[in-house]
Amino acid sequence: MSKLWAVFLFCGLLTPSQGLLGNIPLVSRLDKDAVENAIAGSLAKDNFLQGLVGGLVGGDQLSSLIGSSLLGGDGPVGGLLGGDGPVGGLLGGNGPVGGLLGGDGPVGGLLGGDSPVGGLLGGDGPVGGLLGGDGPVGGLLGGDGLVGGLLGGDGLVGGLLSGDGLVGGLLGGDGPVGGLLGRDGLVGGLLSGDGLVGGLPGKKGLLSAVQGLTGLKIVNFTLPQITLRFLPGIGLQLNLYTQLTIDGGSAAGGLLRVQVKANVTARARLVQDASGALKLVIEDCRTLLGDINIRVGPKVPVLDQALKGVLGNTLPKLLCPVVNTVLGVVNSLLGTVTSVLPLGALGNLQYTLGSLPVIGDKSIQQDLNLLVRDAAGNVVDQGLGQVAPVSLPPAASGVSQLGLSQTVLGAVLSLLRGTGAFDTDIMAAALSAAGSIPGQDILLSTSALRSLLPQLSTVIPESLPLALQVRSAGAPVVSLRNGKATASVAASIAVLAQRPGSPPQPLFTLDADINLNVSPSLSANKLQATLAVDSITLRQGGSKIGNINVSLLERWVKDVLEAAYLPTINKALSVGIPLPNLFNMNFEGANVDVVDGGYIRTLRFRARTTSEAGGYGQLRGLPLTQS
Repeated sequence: MSKLWAVFLFCGLLTPSQGLLGNIPLVSRLDKDAVENAIAGSLAKDNFLQGLVGGLVGGDQLSSLIGSSLLGGDGPVGGLLGGDGPVGGLLGGNGPVGGLLGGDGPVGGLLGGDSPVGGLLGGDGPVGGLLGGDGPVGGLLGGDGLVGGLLGGDGLVGGLLSGDGLVGGLLGGDGPVGGLLGRDGLVGGLLSGDGLVGGLPGKKGLLSAVQGLTGLKIVNFTLPQITLRFLPGIGLQLNLYTQLTIDGGSAAGGLLRVQVKANVTARARLVQDASGALKLVIEDCRTLLGDINIRVGPKVPVLDQALKGVLGNTLPKLLCPVVNTVLGVVNSLLGTVTSVLPLGALGNLQYTLGSLPVIGDKSIQQDLNLLVRDAAGNVVDQGLGQVAPVSLPPAASGVSQLGLSQTVLGAVLSLLRGTGAFDTDIMAAALSAAGSIPGQDILLSTSALRSLLPQLSTVIPESLPLALQVRSAGAPVVSLRNGKATASVAASIAVLAQRPGSPPQPLFTLDADINLNVSPSLSANKLQATLAVDSITLRQGGSKIGNINVSLLERWVKDVLEAAYLPTINKALSVGIPLPNLFNMNFEGANVDVVDGGYIRTLRFRARTTSEAGGYGQLRGLPLTQS
C-alpha cells in the first residue's frame, strides 16, 4: 500500500495579543501505516533489531530461565517434591503413606509398644516373658506349647502376621500399604526406577530431562513483524509476531527441537516526563504462544506438558524486553521533532512540540511551534502578530499531512533580507554575463531607453551603460491567494549612467512594488521556494530628466530584475527551509498544496523513512540462525 503525504501552506493571522510572540504554529497528522513504516525503517537501520534478537540466538538465557522455572518451588519438579506436591503430600506426615506408617497410623499403631502385637512381643508380654531366661522355654516352644500355638498359623500372633491377618493384609501386595509401596502402586510407581520421582537420577526421570533442558538454546529467531493499534486518548498497542526454534539435548533420549509461534502484545500509555519529553510507557505486556511443536525421542507426556508450561512462563521474560526496546525506538522517534536545524549561514530553526499529541484511531496529530533565529540567535519577528493555529483538512485514508503557516516562508525571507540579499547593484557587465533578453545585445544602456524616454537624448546624446541600484524598503510580505503563493517587496530603484572615468550620474529614481510568484517544492526534506517576477508597479521618485511615463518602463524594469536581481535572491534562498523531523519520514520529491480560505488543491506524494533505500521498511520473515 502506498504511503502518501499532503503538505499545505496556510494563511491566517491573529492579533498580537494572542499566542507567544515569535512562535509560528505548524501541525502534522501522521497516518498509522506511515508510523509503522517509520518504526520498521528505524529498526532496520544498522540491523538494530537483528542485533537485538540475535543476542538471544545461541545464548543460555532460555536455559537458565527454564532450569529455574522447572526446579523452583512453583515449577513442575519442585511442585511434585514439595510439601504440597503429590509426592511430598504422599510421603509427608499428613499424607496417606506417612499416615499409615506413622505412630498414630494403623500399621504404626499395631506394631507400636502399646499395640496388641507390640504388647505380645515386648519384654513384659506373654511372649517376651516366656522367652526370658526364667521361662519354661522347651515346653513352651513345642508345637502344642503356648508359644508354638501363639506363633503358629492358627495362633494369635501368626494370624496377625499371616497373609490373611490384619498386619499381613495391610503390608501385603494387595493391602493398602503394600499397594501404595509396591512397584505398581502410587508411591512405588513414583519412587521406582522408571517412576517420575524414583527415576530422577535415572534415564527416564524428570530431573534427568531437566538436566537436558538446561542446555536448550534458541537457534533461530524470525525477525519480528510489528503492527500498531492506536488507542485514542491513551497511547498505542504494539503487536510483535515472531517464531522461534529451540534445540537441545534431552535426557529422555534424542534431539529435542521446539518450534514456537509467539505473539507479544504490549499496551503503552503516552505521558510527558518532568523535562517535558514525550514517551510511551508500557502498562502491560503479554505473550500469547501459538503452536508449540515438540519433537523428542521417547515421548514423556509429563515432559511435554511441563515444557509447554515452562515456555509459557519463560518466553515472555525474553520477548517482553524486546518489545520494550522497540518501544524505546518509538520514543526516540517521538523526540525527533524537538530539534534545532541549521538554515545555512542565515541562522537556524527551532522546532518544539506545542502540546501533547492527539492520538486517534488511525493517526497521530502533533501541534508544533517554530522559532526562526538569525545567526546571532535573535528571534525573527516581522511584527505581523501571532499566526493563527493551523487546521488541517480531512485526510483520505493512508495520507499523512503537514501544515505550514505562510509566516514560515515570510520569516525566512525577512531573515534573508537582513543579510542584504534583496539589495543589489545591477551593472551592465553583470547583466551581459547573466544573459540578457533575446534580441537585445545591451539591455542596460541609454540607447535602450531612448525609445521609451525621448527626453533622455537631450541629456545624454551618446550611448552610455546604465546601472540600477535596488534597495528594499521593508520585509517581503507573503500572501496565499487562489491556490498561489506570492511575495511582495517594496523597493527603491535608482537608474544611473556610467561615464568612463567619472562617478555614476543619477538619472531618475523609481518607487517599485515588486510582486513575486513563489513556487514551493520539497527536496531533501526541505521546503524550497523559487521566486519569479509576476508583475511590477512603478511610481516616479526623483528625476534629473523631467517627468517620466513610468508605465512605459515597467516591462524594461521587470526584464532587468528577472535577469539579474532574482537569480541572486534565489541562490541565497536555495539553502532551503528544513522541515521538522517527523518519525524520520522522507518528503523527497513531494508537491505542496496551497490552502486559502478553504480552497484546497490536493497533490499527494509517496513518503518513505529516511533509512530506506527503496521500499517501505516492512520487516517480515527474516530468519536469524545460529552459525
